[in-house]
Amino acid sequence: MTVIAFKRSGGFVGQGMRFQLDLNQLPARDARYIVHLIEQAEFFSLPENMIIKFNPDEYQYTITVDVGIISHTVRTNDTTMPASLRPLVDELSSLKSVAG
Repeated sequence: MTVIAFKRSGGFVGQGMRFQLDLNQLPARDARYIVHLIEQAEFFSLPENMIIKFNPDEYQYTITVDVGIISHTVRTNDTTMPASLRPLVDELSSLKSVAG
């Protein structure tokens, strides 16, 4: 069982979002794609807090991936986000309507 908690806050217009996504509730192909993005980002190797400096006009993200035996949370923002994490953040941002 894999559950992802995603929170986006801040931004110029303050369009935040927060949701939990159970990959078991998604079509198998979509769930596999998200797992691929997690692996591609080397999510479980990323530092927990990557926010060094706060800029009020950018988004801040908190992502927690819980696979049952291990859980890891990453906090980042648009400036400090590693390129490897961007595809996962973009995908989760677009899934709000599915997860909500």
